[in-house]
Amino acid sequence: MNDLPHHLTLLLFVREAWSLAGDMDIPPLQPAPDCGRSQMPHSADTSTWDKRWKTTWNQALSWYEIEEREHHPTPAEMRDSQDPSQGLNPFIPPFWTQQYEWEGLDRDAYQAWEQRLMPNFPQDAERRSLQALIPAWKSGIDTIIVLPYRGYFAHRLSHQHLVVSADTRNNEADYSRALRESTL
Repeated sequence: MNDLPHHLTLLLFVREAWSLAGDMDIPPLQPAPDCGRSQMPHSADTSTWDKRWKTTWNQALSWYEIEEREHHPTPAEMRDSQDPSQGLNPFIPPFWTQQYEWEGLDRDAYQAWEQRLMPNFPQDAERRSLQALIPAWKSGIDTIIVLPYRGYFAHRLSHQHLVVSADTRNNEADYSRALRESTL
């Protein structure tokens, strides 16, 4: 379970704060963030920031397709992981702030929004959805990624990863439906 994937929630915050990637099929956020004093930096134009955001979003999603996670990184590998020119690092997902820092973002507003995203799932949700969970697990899913999307949302991101909205995860029938649909 990945209840709060910070690298993805930060990207969703950036998108909302700067009104980027409006042409992408990304559901509305719930709760919608108060972006505070966030403002798109003037160091690049809107088109450039839009392309940068889409590139980083695609890299962040592609990171879940890396299969070699059994290896434990050496200190040298961890240092190299900070260099964006090295490509996707199997140990650390790409973060917006690695490349662009907090330029144009209200860190306090992001952190306040992220606190509101803390999961509040029913304790027995997995057990109550066992009939759907077992086939999903047998099909390869071992991680559920929960994003702050409004309403029902489920998307099998990779062989091992299923993305659901918090609304979906909090509703037993919807969660079971998402698990069942992931095996089709």
